[in-house]
Amino acid sequence: MNTSSSNTTSLRRQPKQKRSQQRVERILAAAAEVFASVGYEAATTHAIASRAGTAIGSLYQFFPDKLAIFHALEERHMEQVRAIHAKLMTPQMAQQPLESMVEQIVETFAVYFEHPGPKVVYIQYCVAPEMFKYFDESFNQSLIQAFATQLRLRNPTLSKEKSELLAEVCLQCYNSLLLVALRSNRTHRKQLYEEMRELLVAYLRPYVGDEELQNEGQPRARESIPYDVLCQQYQLSVRQCQALMFAIAQGGLTIQNFEEICPETSRRTLQRELRQMVEKGLLLPEGKTNRLYYRLNLLWQELASSCDKRK
Repeated sequence: MNTSSSNTTSLRRQPKQKRSQQRVERILAAAAEVFASVGYEAATTHAIASRAGTAIGSLYQFFPDKLAIFHALEERHMEQVRAIHAKLMTPQMAQQPLESMVEQIVETFAVYFEHPGPKVVYIQYCVAPEMFKYFDESFNQSLIQAFATQLRLRNPTLSKEKSELLAEVCLQCYNSLLLVALRSNRTHRKQLYEEMRELLVAYLRPYVGDEELQNEGQPRARESIPYDVLCQQYQLSVRQCQALMFAIAQGGLTIQNFEEICPETSRRTLQRELRQMVEKGLLLPEGKTNRLYYRLNLLWQELASSCDKRK
């Protein structure tokens, strides 16, 4: 992900010139290093400006205080986690051997969390979640639901409730061990990641092990799941179901498309329902705020393609 193109709403003003964009990037990189070195509480905007090699006045042009800087790092981290998760939670990944799938997930995030910014944001969330502006339980729930869908792709006989419980246990175990790993030296951190892989594979194998994908050497046929049942499982409104059907046919939709589908409903209501679908992991937003395109999550598209589209 190109972090320089991140739409960071925590900024006091948006940098338009390349020089200003580069200055903001230096400030954020310096802030991550300062936060990692001395901690958020001890960090100062003067120390951040000095590390960035810029005047304190230039820093204040973009950020009113260090909390705003932290919120910019937080927002960037959330965007990056969503992007990584979208690349990992795919039908192709679901067809990988269980050990390979888990290894790729753990290794991808292990590499990502070596960067100071993500590392600082994650540790701070475990210490002081009340200071966060963007992360909340709904974000964790969206990750759980996406991984639960991945598990049902491996074993369609799993109920939605059971798959979400498995996904929640995996996420909570992973988060707890990740915190310890990020506070450890490199050698111990690597050992923890290895044990983390073993733990997750052993826990998931009885439910989504490789035998669930094979039947006498052939890929296991996916059971047909009624479309209306899927909509019910995800607790979608009638309007959301209509939007989802449009997205399945077209690959995605815009707010304008949704307004054409539901002309008697206000834009604010439709935008709220689209956000809910994003939180459930069904749609992936792309573009700027006023020109968002909601792309259908390929993982859900794969699941929906096997459905009976009857109403």
